Amino acid sequence: MNFRLVGIVWCLALVSCIPKEVPPQVERGVLSAESYLKDQTKTIELVGEWGYYPGLLISPLELSSVETIREPHFFKVPGIWSESFFHRGFLAGDGYATFSLEIQHGQKGIPLSLKVPEMETAYNLFVDGVRLASNGVVATSYQTGKPEYRPRIIDFIPKENQTSIILQISNYHHRKGGPAQVITIGNTSEIHHQYESAILRDMLLVGSILFMGIYHLFLFWNRKKDPFTYWFALTCLLVALRVFITGNKYLIQIFPNLPWEIHLKLSYLSFFLITPIFTRYVYLLFKPYYSRLAYELLKYIGFAFCFIVLVTRSSFYTYLMIPFQIFTLIGVIYTFFVIIRAIRDSFPGSIYFLISFTIFIASFINDILVNNLVIYGPLTIHFGIFTMFFVQSVYIARNFSKGFVEAENLAIELSDKNQTLQKVQNQLTDLNERLETRVRDKTEELQGKLDQIGKDMRLAKSIIQSVTKLPELDPHLKVDILYKPIAEVGGDIYFIKRIQDFYYRFFLADATGHGLQAALYTMMIQSEFERVSAVAMRPNDLLFYMNQHFYDKNADLQIYFPALVMDFDFHQGILRYAGGGVQNQIHMKKNGTTSMFENTGPIIGILEHYRYGIFETKVESGDRVFLFTDGLFEELNESDGVKAWGDLLEVIQNTASLPFEEVIPSIKTMLFQRMDKSYWKDDSTLICIQIT
Repeated sequence: MNFRLVGIVWCLALVSCIPKEVPPQVERGVLSAESYLKDQTKTIELVGEWGYYPGLLISPLELSSVETIREPHFFKVPGIWSESFFHRGFLAGDGYATFSLEIQHGQKGIPLSLKVPEMETAYNLFVDGVRLASNGVVATSYQTGKPEYRPRIIDFIPKENQTSIILQISNYHHRKGGPAQVITIGNTSEIHHQYESAILRDMLLVGSILFMGIYHLFLFWNRKKDPFTYWFALTCLLVALRVFITGNKYLIQIFPNLPWEIHLKLSYLSFFLITPIFTRYVYLLFKPYYSRLAYELLKYIGFAFCFIVLVTRSSFYTYLMIPFQIFTLIGVIYTFFVIIRAIRDSFPGSIYFLISFTIFIASFINDILVNNLVIYGPLTIHFGIFTMFFVQSVYIARNFSKGFVEAENLAIELSDKNQTLQKVQNQLTDLNERLETRVRDKTEELQGKLDQIGKDMRLAKSIIQSVTKLPELDPHLKVDILYKPIAEVGGDIYFIKRIQDFYYRFFLADATGHGLQAALYTMMIQSEFERVSAVAMRPNDLLFYMNQHFYDKNADLQIYFPALVMDFDFHQGILRYAGGGVQNQIHMKKNGTTSMFENTGPIIGILEHYRYGIFETKVESGDRVFLFTDGLFEELNESDGVKAWGDLLEVIQNTASLPFEEVIPSIKTMLFQRMDKSYWKDDSTLICIQIT
């Protein structure tokens, strides 16, 4: 066995040492390819130094006479003659020239073909003095020139063992001018075979990505709870469209009369739209880690590029490609760091996304370098995107499949529990008959218990009143509070704590229930607040610690409650805010304008390890802040929360000109007038704060 393994290794080593035949390149306008093209299965790309006559459109009959009076320059193909944008501005790619090449192929009388891609942006191709192909109208001025993209294959039978090629190119509509693509020559059957293989490859790629897009559209249609599948589907459809538009330009073959400008706009838009739409998908997938500001910047800047493409001409918007590629790379780098953070926290699916995203980044960078002629090679972005989308599609399908399996297991479990419940119900029927007599005996005992509970309630009320006592707030703040519990002890609880002489912390929560239950819950909340307030330096840290405590230690009690924390740092003049499952709070500037403090996370105790967001803003003397629970505005309209919120905001805005001492009484009066009743049906709390 060991001898066999050694033999295999030696064979592989010998094979790797066999030199590969390197295709010849054009040198000083001549390509010597007789030996290379003897193999009918080989094709050769016409890369290298072509003869170059800038500023001239030379016909085949004129070439020999021009060569006698003017030596040709040589131009490396593929390449562009575009100058620096800072030198000629939006005319950097404008111009016209003639390129010449002599091919020594030794294939006299044997059918050959040229695979000619698009040139930037119009060309005439002469083979042995005969014009066999052209795109657009080659001209010496913008007024007479006409661009066109139409890749084609040219078949011809050489009459000699060498063939001369003359290529006339003009450009007035694109940032790149010249032979930016490579012409390939080879046996006719082999060239056509490669072209058909490329069509098959592209159609398989388009079909696969298109199927993934349609599949995930149906997933979103049936389960709108996962919106990221919709944006993933849109990205798939855009990529499929781009493959169809670029490369072999299948769109032009289907619609041959499609204007060049529309075709180019579709090509750019299909690329520019991918960034904001795919960013939306990644943002929804990694929302706890992806900055909303970064997402908004990527979205709106990406759409701004698309808008410019729509309203300007190609001679302008083609210069946006390099800035957009740099912009996209910045977004890619940021997304890469987001994924690393997600992997660090063991976020589901982050490792799979990193692997596929790395492949995408490599293919994207390769295409940027190829398109800008930094390196020479094939375009790979479509395959990179396909690989990434395939991995993502498998991951999403896996999650949906896992959900279906869990649903089936729950259905089976529910059926078993229903049977158990039926047995229990039968037992309860028997027990109820026995309990009727015992209820009468217990009634008197319960009355005594109720008397004791009343005493406990009064004690709980006094305890809560003691912990909600206001500390000394001068000279920084004025505080007035409207507190309306519907029972002796309500579910709303607030604490105001002076951390330092210049640092104050406000806490407001809405515990479940009323009466003794609410009292117990509020005391638990108060105890935990005092414990973590000493170590939580920021409001979102305090919510994080409280959330972990109630999730880990009180999960069996299922204590969930919305809460907010607001810190005033008068050393820096900053207000810091974090909210968990609360409605928007109101910040009124001293000039009467209002803004909102939006919620930054879910309610306390429902999600493990959740990192709450934080909002910071400057405050100044005269500013007012209104903190309240949902019971305050829901009383205004129980059926329409949006209208109730609007009414409350209007009531608060009407107090802008009032002295601070009159704000709470005025709000209370206006609320009762709008409710058309004199009592609350739910606990309601309003804390009015003024910076002095």
